[in-house]
Amino acid sequence: MNVTRLAVLGVALLAGVGAFFMTMTGRRPSSVDVVQPLQEKTVRVLVADKDFQRGDRLGADATKWVDWPEKALSESYITEKSGGDPAELEKAVARASMVKGEPIIEAKIVRADSSGLLAAVLEPGMRAVTMRITPETGVSGFVLPGDRVDIFYSESAGTKTETELLFDNVRVLAINTVYTENPEAPVIEGANATIELSPADAEYFITARSSRGQMSFALRSVFTPTDEAANRRNQSVRVIRYGRS
Repeated sequence: MNVTRLAVLGVALLAGVGAFFMTMTGRRPSSVDVVQPLQEKTVRVLVADKDFQRGDRLGADATKWVDWPEKALSESYITEKSGGDPAELEKAVARASMVKGEPIIEAKIVRADSSGLLAAVLEPGMRAVTMRITPETGVSGFVLPGDRVDIFYSESAGTKTETELLFDNVRVLAINTVYTENPEAPVIEGANATIELSPADAEYFITARSSRGQMSFALRSVFTPTDEAANRRNQSVRVIRYGRS
């Protein structure tokens, strides 16, 4: 191969390489549309920052404001726009149990300027009445606020004692002045128990309380059906003591 042919091939090769680089550098990348994510509208909502039991105060360290999706907002939630004054809410009290992260609603709290706590935790149309209890009649202090009990009335005449069920499935509101459902306090030694009854039952209860007999609690299981032993007030039970009926 002579020198002339080699020179021609070299020039052709250089021209091809130059044309390739010119083509690559002259090509512009196609434009890419960047899609911005949609910003979801949120509302500042008050939520529990710990588990609340009935009667607990909503302190500043126990609640917090979080951004809540506006489309998932309920009218019952407390928001900054709906009157969520931190100073006022700090004095509020839980009317019912709440779990951490749960939005706080007006139905579950009692504000400082509203009626008393005990009146607030009463179910609509119900009444609160109080009876004296002892370790014997009060299940040794194991009856706590929030528990449900049956109330029996016993009266002795000579050697005979008759017992009847006055009320069944009654909610205990407070023991002494303790109205908080506190799972860390399994026993409360109290002298008075406040219970929740209908107006008619409250009248009957006060009449029985003023008589010579004795009323006692029987603690109900949390698994007991609510319709069990309905309306057995007038069914007397004969109790045998010391081998005599």
